[in-house]
Amino acid sequence: MARLTIHDVAIEAGVSDSTVSRALRGLDRVDPGTRMRVEEAAKRLHFTFSRNASSLASGRTMRVTLLFAGAINTWFNSSVMQGAYEVLAPAGYDIVPLITPDQQSQDRYFEMLPGNRNADAIIVTSFDLDKDKLRLLEGLTMPTIGLDSRTQDGYDASVRLDARQAMMEAVQLLHSLGHHRLGYVQQASMHEFAFSVKSRSESFLTAAKTCGYRQRDLVMLGEGVRGDGYSFEDAVSNAAASLLSTPDRPTALCVETDEFAVALIARLRRFGVRVPEDMTVIGFDDSGIAPVADLTTIHQDPVHMARLAATQAIALMNHLRMEQPHTLVGTRLILRGTSAPAPSVQR
Repeated sequence: MARLTIHDVAIEAGVSDSTVSRALRGLDRVDPGTRMRVEEAAKRLHFTFSRNASSLASGRTMRVTLLFAGAINTWFNSSVMQGAYEVLAPAGYDIVPLITPDQQSQDRYFEMLPGNRNADAIIVTSFDLDKDKLRLLEGLTMPTIGLDSRTQDGYDASVRLDARQAMMEAVQLLHSLGHHRLGYVQQASMHEFAFSVKSRSESFLTAAKTCGYRQRDLVMLGEGVRGDGYSFEDAVSNAAASLLSTPDRPTALCVETDEFAVALIARLRRFGVRVPEDMTVIGFDDSGIAPVADLTTIHQDPVHMARLAATQAIALMNHLRMEQPHTLVGTRLILRGTSAPAPSVQR
């Protein structure tokens, strides 16, 4: 059986070959009724329009790059992939996940980026770029979107988490529960990039000072520590050891991520620290492990954030004007079993 062509569809629909091409590529200047007739004819004939041919004709690749600096199979990154797919796939776009695991590979990618049009938009996910790279993004002809970025600078649009408000709600809860000495545990950085999660410690300090805590009331653990040469378990052990050896131990902790919080709780309980009776612990993310561990935590929704970023990308690729290109997304404090009144006020 001979392969179907645009000409076959044109005969079936009673229009010219060029009209079929314009209609199936989604271009303007095609009457809606004619477009529907062409689409119905193509469906009857089981004709599939070549994506490559469409791309060459329209100047679009119909691809969107999701740029990551870490593994895709983490809770956050896999959620981003899911959310972006839910919006981009129905609109006809393929997702191209790209990982730059180290500074050298990231530098190489950005060096080639201005002359490399293998995507119609870029979504940069959850890590900071230096000023030179942000300036390069500003000069690109393709849209760039920052997802969970620390800044909106350099991006045509962005979706950012309101970490300041999130930490304010957590610290206000601890204050209301009578905790006078607080701790913040930052996970040792396993990468050479600056990820947005590292800004949570700054938000914690701001919230604590706003609520009346003095510097001597706060214990900051793990700030600026790199995880070169040791594992996640080593990082948990080091954090637990630092906490247990603190002379005036805090009665409440905010921890950078749920994963680290759950591992730290297990280690503290092994050494006789009861959670929440002796120490309240609040995580961040509300990832899958949080409800299983009955962890009080700050809920964020990366699937929703990725949907928003993908929607922004589609609008920018279609040259649509957005009233609010930079979106700040809120969080929710989820109360579970790892939070309780301070030991001195428990009844």
